[in-house]
Amino acid sequence: MHRISVLIGLLICLAASYSCNRELSGARYDSDDEIQIMDYIDKREDLSVFKELIDYVGQRNLLKTAGAYTVFAPNNAAFNALFKNLSAEGTPVSSVQDRSKDFWLSYFRYHLLNQKINSNEFEFGPLPAPTVYQNKYLIADISDSYNAVRLNNTTTILESNIELTNGYIDIVDNVLKPPFSNVYETLKQSGQYNTMLDIFDETGYTRYLKDSIITLFVESDQALAKSNFSKEALPDLEEWVKYHIVPDSGYFLNLMAGKRFYPLLERQALSFNVDQFGRYFINEVYPFSQSKTWGIDQVCNNGIFHTLDTLLEIVDAVPATIRFNLYPPGSPYGAQNIFTVAPATITLNTGTQSYHQNKEGKIVAFNATQVGDYFYMTVPDVPAGRYRIRMIHRGGGTRGKYIVIYNNTVVHEMVNMAKADGAFEEWNYLSYNNCGEVTVAERSDVTLYFAFAGFGSNSSPSYCCDLLCDMLELIPIK
Repeated sequence: MHRISVLIGLLICLAASYSCNRELSGARYDSDDEIQIMDYIDKREDLSVFKELIDYVGQRNLLKTAGAYTVFAPNNAAFNALFKNLSAEGTPVSSVQDRSKDFWLSYFRYHLLNQKINSNEFEFGPLPAPTVYQNKYLIADISDSYNAVRLNNTTTILESNIELTNGYIDIVDNVLKPPFSNVYETLKQSGQYNTMLDIFDETGYTRYLKDSIITLFVESDQALAKSNFSKEALPDLEEWVKYHIVPDSGYFLNLMAGKRFYPLLERQALSFNVDQFGRYFINEVYPFSQSKTWGIDQVCNNGIFHTLDTLLEIVDAVPATIRFNLYPPGSPYGAQNIFTVAPATITLNTGTQSYHQNKEGKIVAFNATQVGDYFYMTVPDVPAGRYRIRMIHRGGGTRGKYIVIYNNTVVHEMVNMAKADGAFEEWNYLSYNNCGEVTVAERSDVTLYFAFAGFGSNSSPSYCCDLLCDMLELIPIK
């Protein structure tokens, strides 16, 4: 550590001499500003089932009064498909009358935002505002342009931004399923995952499925039978279970593709890719189920699970972007993994949201008191290769300037965090800065130092913060 401090001091001296709207896409836009949202729904024959649902749950007056709403309205074909799927689960459903008002009220609320938001404002990731259903966010995918915005990887907006007196209505081709239950309850109710549920119970990891925010990869009973699965053949059952759970966030697979994530199993990682036919894989060889009913992107109230089509084995992950979630002291989601040396401090900041900690106010705050202070973190088990370093943080003019060091070598002479290189693609609430490149000679842990080289717009050491950082990424350079 002394060697690092000396190097930082020399670099700061050098640094002192060195330096002491997105375009709209032409998405459909209809305007009928003399009527309310409910009036418009009444006029459309292809929305008659949605109209029936609204009346059944007593929400007509809400959509006929002054306000500012965004409604995602499924067409009749979408409801017919939903009724068929619900019937397949056991109880016949041919109309909204066949289920309780409380059941459909959850569906209604999951299709309603309490803000008027044009779809041209959607970014890749969570929508700008949550739904009325338990403040749960819908996730947008704009990769096929704004003319084909998808929600939760299941639903496409067919007609967008129909503007009415009290908000927007968007016509969608699928009914979004509210996350009624936690991961464990959803798996149990499906009846498709009995073997894996028994194993989670046996190893003591059911608590993650019930009480934690997770992304889970799980084999169905059918997939295990097809693979001739025997738990006795596994070298370590608990390690195999931990390999299936990524803690802290619920990720849709399209957000994981091309990246590397860390499961509960230490010193292991999972990489994800998608082929030309839209099929997803773990570590390039383990495919996910293509089932529309119990396949990928199954949203629950404490995360998301993805069904595997074969037995997942513990293998070395192929090179992919490594995302290292940063935890401050006191986070309930993970142990502190970013550190500093006094007089600087690392604290939990409750005023800024953390993307990977369920968007709660628990982000890492680094507070420098003088030039020469620094923080550091260690990314475990990085495969050999060359990587670009990217820091994802909450931008602001008061953020500081940093020198980045790896293996006692400067990899970036001056990163100005007050001037972001861009908005974080998955959530534009955060920004990112590129922080240099590193070459990892052989598979090993990678420790990076960020040496404070200058204050932002406020040089007082009493304000917060010189950096509000959430994640660090190592992106392979091919």
